[in-house]
Amino acid sequence: MMAATRPEVLGLYRKIFRLARRWKSSLGLEEETKKEKQYIVEEARKLFHKNKNVTHPDTIRQCIEEAHARIDIGLHYGIPYPRPVSISV
Repeated sequence: MMAATRPEVLGLYRKIFRLARRWKSSLGLEEETKKEKQYIVEEARKLFHKNKNVTHPDTIRQCIEEAHARIDIGLHYGIPYPRPVSISV
């Protein structure tokens, strides 16, 4: 990982965990909030661990942009899960 992107990636990782701590389910149910918080933490760990050996700058930038997009979509719609993508064949 490039030295300039390391602080950005670590900051993004911390931002996701802070978001998980503050997360409230859109349904307002405590059990659902707990499940969604757990999902956010597990998904972040899984994806960051999966991409920890990525070294190509364009791929790193793409991963960072994807993480920001998922955060923005999650906050906007109030759901932590990725939105399904429709594929037309």
